[in-house]
Amino acid sequence: MKARELRRRSTADLREEVKRLRSEMFDHRFKSTTDEKTDRGFVLRARRDVARVLGVLRERELGVAAEPTGGKD
Repeated sequence: MKARELRRRSTADLREEVKRLRSEMFDHRFKSTTDEKTDRGFVLRARRDVARVLGVLRERELGVAAEPTGGKD
């Protein structure tokens, strides 16, 4: 997921995305400790995605970027 795509989404949607990614990371870590075959790079990618989302949310808090008003999807 790219920052450009994230900036098009609403703040509420981004907060839900952070919750979803954190939940998936937790589940993935649990599966990896129970010896199930898992994608070894998933946690790293998910952490980076969470950081991107939180960065976009912080931009909006600081007023650097505005929340999208609608327009095209």
